[in-house]
Amino acid sequence: MAVAVVVAAVALSAAGCSGLFQLTPTPRVLLTSGVYQGEPWSVYAWRQEGQLCMEVDGPGDPEASGVPSASACGFDQKDPSSGYYDSGPGPGDSDVNFGPLPARATRIRVATKETLPTRPFPAGKQLPVGRYWVQIVPKRWPLPADGRAISPKPLDASGRAVAYQDF
Repeated sequence: MAVAVVVAAVALSAAGCSGLFQLTPTPRVLLTSGVYQGEPWSVYAWRQEGQLCMEVDGPGDPEASGVPSASACGFDQKDPSSGYYDSGPGPGDSDVNFGPLPARATRIRVATKETLPTRPFPAGKQLPVGRYWVQIVPKRWPLPADGRAISPKPLDASGRAVAYQDF
């Protein structure tokens, strides 16, 4: 599985989404936010042209945030420019990995010694039923304590593998 490293405009145009700063058919939904190395970040999702789109950016107006963003639309294997998850520049000196998951994927293994929790998409926001994950890591990741980096593997609550699904 290929992981595309993209900047917002490249990812959106390559994955079939119109420009990030144009109006989208459904409102962007704030999924989660935080601070990394003193820089705020936020994860957004929306539907556009029948596809799920996700973005990791600074809070508020993406043009004004000054935080690099990573965005993608169409999380599936139908198009060589898309995949089941995406990566890109994150806040501060970081990279970000993120994507949607099936509803039963409550965790995702990202390294031989690191498993992350996932969160459900909020109901009633025109988003699909499912979950999502986000990982912000230093550019030098993985650290020795994390083990070796692997292709992210979704897991259920019992630790059994869950297949990716198209979004």
